Amino acid sequence: MSGTDLPALDSPSGVTPDFAHPKDALRTVLFVTQCLCIPIVSILVMLRLHVRIRFQQQLGVDESLIVDAVGGALLQSLKLLFMAYGTSAILLSKHGGGCYQYELYRSEVVEFLKISYIATLFYAPMALFVKVALLTLLARVFKPYRKWVVFIYVILGVVLTYYVPAFIIKARICSPISVYWNSTDNGGSCLNQGKVIVADSVMSVVTDLAILILPLPLTWSLQMPLEKKLKVIGLLSAGWLATGFSLYRLVMIVQDGQSPDQTIVFTRVMLTGNAEGAVGLICACLPALNILISRTRKGSSYYAKQELHNGSRLQLSKIRGPKSHHRSGMNRNLDHGTAFGSDERVLISNAGASYSSHDCPDQTPLDGVIMKSVALSQSVEITDT
Repeated sequence: MSGTDLPALDSPSGVTPDFAHPKDALRTVLFVTQCLCIPIVSILVMLRLHVRIRFQQQLGVDESLIVDAVGGALLQSLKLLFMAYGTSAILLSKHGGGCYQYELYRSEVVEFLKISYIATLFYAPMALFVKVALLTLLARVFKPYRKWVVFIYVILGVVLTYYVPAFIIKARICSPISVYWNSTDNGGSCLNQGKVIVADSVMSVVTDLAILILPLPLTWSLQMPLEKKLKVIGLLSAGWLATGFSLYRLVMIVQDGQSPDQTIVFTRVMLTGNAEGAVGLICACLPALNILISRTRKGSSYYAKQELHNGSRLQLSKIRGPKSHHRSGMNRNLDHGTAFGSDERVLISNAGASYSSHDCPDQTPLDGVIMKSVALSQSVEITDT
């Protein structure tokens, strides 16, 4: 019997391995998860693109704005990375992923490890893009809170500082690379992959908690009904699922990271990566999807168009004492950087923010602006910049 036809791992005492029909511990779960997640997130991203293009055509708004174009490109790139990660997971399920390693031959585990290496290379940029997409969304939504925005960008800088070197480390985790799937008995060396995954998990937990907690105090200061506040908080904090999976992965790696049964341990790691990527994509698409749901629920195309047009005028800005003044005939192109279609306007307007024009009779609700003095209030005052 050749070396590749030997069992990949000694079986536990009293257990007779079945190499022809290895026990399906997580293989089906891994395969079905990809078959569900890949089409679901693809449909959501396409719906987001559909919503933006359709409503921009109605309102005649230019889609070529840099911020919006970059955000769309980021989500499309994230979707492609997620699909590549999911495809590698499907291949893993065909080469021993989710089966006990003692019921696999060494040759099959070699193929498993080759695909695992590729999957780790997809995970690093996917996780990075998830964090960047969600943090930049928060930065746009809460633009008037300068100190908080600075803090958000500090977190973003930390994320970039970690994930870029992490990708390089994962790409060169073994020297030569072939040692990753071949034994080190013939020379070569590898870094401790368990420690790398622990570092990934710690970073994910910290950043997910930041993304989860940041919207709470900021949204609570908005002057809108409690129900609407909770809706905005729910949309912005839907990533609590990602936090839960990150915590689970961290605990799992600490407890089982040194287990020799890597076809099971790494399959669990892959599943948590699936959850992290899928939740991130869903959260990034929620603001645009919310407007589609609101439009469908209202049932009136005219009403929806007016609501969208009103929402396109909604912005967060800061009052600076006596410099603020009333102005009629507000420029419809105010703040081009966040013209209609930007996620923050869609999010706030469709949460049900109401307009107030009684303080300034010459203004219309169409020109409503959310202002921030001591607390945010909705009025028609605008700010000299």
